[in-house]
Amino acid sequence: MKLSIETDEALRDDEICLHVKKVTEKVTRIVDRLNREEQQAFMTPVLTGKKGETVTFLKTENVIRIYSLDKKVYAVAAGDDSDGDYELNLRLYQIEGLMAEEEFKSFIRISNTDIVNFAYLKNMDMSLNGNIIMNLTNGERVFVSRRYMKDIKAKLNIR
Repeated sequence: MKLSIETDEALRDDEICLHVKKVTEKVTRIVDRLNREEQQAFMTPVLTGKKGETVTFLKTENVIRIYSLDKKVYAVAAGDDSDGDYELNLRLYQIEGLMAEEEFKSFIRISNTDIVNFAYLKNMDMSLNGNIIMNLTNGERVFVSRRYMKDIKAKLNIR
């Protein structure tokens, strides 16, 4: 199979055209995969959370905080479609790996057990004794580890 790319500045939108001798199973799989990836590009990113026996799809924009407790990971969510804490199947390091993606740009790790969505940050309490507490819009208070403070300051443009 030969692959090539041709550019045409006269095109209004990108266009993919396959020239094939015969439509085979391999060609069909390639087209299906391209269609799936195109559809996923327009889907709202979600995390799958479980509460009891119910599985809920949480929009990342509604996730306030992700934390670990007793070797389980939970997401605190707000919004019409979610309420409270949901157990996630991902580990914190896996979620931290997702933070490079556009949907997770507003998330940052603040301690060994917490990842916070800065969109829900109300203010930060920077006491004289060196403790730093983030006050979130849902009323929660979370402690920031000094280990992660450099990244947090960079993200918030604080010196």
